[in-house]
Amino acid sequence: MMKQDKEIIHSVRKLVAKECANWQDGFCVPDDCPCRVINPRYSTVHDGCIDCDWFVKAVLPREPDLHTAYWHEIFREECDAGEGWKNCARCHKPFIPASNRQKYCTECGQAAKRTRDRLKQQSYRLRKKAGKSVTV
Repeated sequence: MMKQDKEIIHSVRKLVAKECANWQDGFCVPDDCPCRVINPRYSTVHDGCIDCDWFVKAVLPREPDLHTAYWHEIFREECDAGEGWKNCARCHKPFIPASNRQKYCTECGQAAKRTRDRLKQQSYRLRKKAGKSVTV
């Protein structure tokens, strides 16, 4: 099993417990049976271990990174033989970039942008302050 598969399955289990309206104490409410989001007969996402269509259509899109990783793993062989994963430059978690220039996952990208903006404002204020103190 690939490292990404374990992380995807772990994240799916957490998301089911947190967000799925049909999940209650490990049971699927509409079917009145144990929740079968994770199918134990399959070991990887590519083989089809995520078995609940409701979860894939309604709950999974709420987490864009997980949604992208899930579909990338499903179509891994058809797309690009599993390539395309990058490690985030900040938190070092694997993610699938939206472009070839992206180096942060979505969570770290927002934090990195705030840091860049803050440093840019600081340097602007220093330049502005230095320009006012000079008398001609």
